[in-house]
Amino acid sequence: MRSGETVKKGRVYFMKKKLISALMATAMVTTALAGCAPKPVESTTAAPAETAAPAAGETTAAGQTAAADTADLPVLKVAVMPFLNSIPIVYMQNEGLDVANGFKIEPVYFANGGAMNEALAADQWEVGTLSAAAVNSLAIYGAYCIADIGHSEGGLYTLSKQDSPIAQVKGANPSYPDIYGDAETLKGAIIATNTGTISHLNVIKWLEKFGLTTEDVEIVHMDFPSAYQALMTGNCDVAALNPPTSYVAEGEGMVVTSSLTALEVPQFDSIIVSNKAFTDRKDVLVNYTKAFFQATDALQADPDMAAQLLLDWYTENGSESAIESCKTEITTRPFVTSDEEKTISIGDSVQVTGEFWVSQELLDEAKFPEIAKHIDDTIVKEALGF
Repeated sequence: MRSGETVKKGRVYFMKKKLISALMATAMVTTALAGCAPKPVESTTAAPAETAAPAAGETTAAGQTAAADTADLPVLKVAVMPFLNSIPIVYMQNEGLDVANGFKIEPVYFANGGAMNEALAADQWEVGTLSAAAVNSLAIYGAYCIADIGHSEGGLYTLSKQDSPIAQVKGANPSYPDIYGDAETLKGAIIATNTGTISHLNVIKWLEKFGLTTEDVEIVHMDFPSAYQALMTGNCDVAALNPPTSYVAEGEGMVVTSSLTALEVPQFDSIIVSNKAFTDRKDVLVNYTKAFFQATDALQADPDMAAQLLLDWYTENGSESAIESCKTEITTRPFVTSDEEKTISIGDSVQVTGEFWVSQELLDEAKFPEIAKHIDDTIVKEALGF
């Protein structure tokens, strides 16, 4: 943490007893959405156009050679989640960018970043993409952040109903004219969110703009679909959500009262590499990073294709969304292109998040320096040639 900076410790409050039963019912209704296990995606890589597919039961010499060549490629265990930050990996598999760059992806599926970190300790994956959870990957498990690959601040919203007193006040802090609320309307508000996530950070930064802390409100820990339902049913005043749930709530007419974008808090999804892979497999990781940015370049060049791929991914993994919501997410949370990557100070956002976690007593302050020690840009510089 910065020297001399006083950290305000947030306290998580729970809802009053009269609301607990309603929230429990809400959580039960939405558990099916939150807990859907991701389904593996089969590669749809097409055969080269100049090679005709063999007839049933026939194996060509070229086919035997190609199969042998592919079988000899090194395999990377790649962690995948049912979120936007895994779309470049899906694209890499679909388009055969892994094989074209001299390796093969073996996807390993996880529901969230916390589960990824637990598996990291058991060497169940070698490379993946993470946002907030990367703090523990670096500080606790000794993994490395090697590149920033997506703007994760987009779509990180706090939302209220249109008739909420909070939604009636805008621009109370002239330095942040697009955020709603003020000290009077926010004091005592019940805010539902997944605590310890970047959405929680959004709440804290929002409150700070009006001279408030988390002690001035009641924060209820809920998964994002449950928090959305609590907002829709009037069981909380504000829900702090992430995509795609945040876009669904906005589409239902909820007012976006703050966002990390409006609060000018940058965040990135990053490529995270296990300590063992970073030490032993740098050549393969260079090729992986090269392929990854080939994917982000293609996705940014064709946002309609990217939105459809995202919708298909959400649908396969049990999340409700719509093509318009996916287009919004692609627009507001753009991938980092190979050219933009050369301008980014890699790993800065992980340190911002780590500082927030220390303030919330989610990370031992003694572990905070480990984050900086596990940020390394040598692989991405070799992959992209800068």
